[in-house]
Amino acid sequence: MTTQTAVRASVPAMTTRRDHQHGQCPPRGAPRATARLFAAGRALALAAVLAALFTAVAAALGPQVSAQEGPRFVSLKAERANLRVGPGRRYPIDWVYTRPGLPLLVIAHFDQWRWVLDHEGTKGWMHKSLLSTRRTALISGGVQTIRERPLTGSPAVLRAEAGVVANLLGCEDGWCRIGLAGEEGWVPESALWGVKPPAP
Repeated sequence: MTTQTAVRASVPAMTTRRDHQHGQCPPRGAPRATARLFAAGRALALAAVLAALFTAVAAALGPQVSAQEGPRFVSLKAERANLRVGPGRRYPIDWVYTRPGLPLLVIAHFDQWRWVLDHEGTKGWMHKSLLSTRRTALISGGVQTIRERPLTGSPAVLRAEAGVVANLLGCEDGWCRIGLAGEEGWVPESALWGVKPPAP
């Protein structure tokens, strides 16, 4: 099968009053063991950060803040969504998202508001009406090859650049099946953001 050309990332996912920082990735060509250690280290660090953040928010807002069933991924439903510094429309807007489908991690909730985290580490409060339970994932770590089957040597279906959002159809044995540009295929779970939330 002829591999299609790379699917490129669209316009930036958000605008804001301040610059945003991009997460670091292991250098291209690094050994797989190093990449796995890097991913594991990031997961542990994220879990620790989430625990500390939830404790801080709960202390500030009181017992009404709840972690529900633990962290979980959702996706952005609205074409324009405001991220606020607090759980209410009276709070200032910190970010404006303009990319439907972007995966977000829900950390806690307060009434109709959800405290969310994006792939760059930006966090804030968003009304639940702006979010969907539809699962998506973000391509990360450079250009990734989407394959016919969950095998390293399987034929390529297409290639996608970092930052592209795909529908998440399911995962097994370290691979995830995604839908993108009218095609379906498999990509390593480690190449996606938005698959598994860190353990609470």
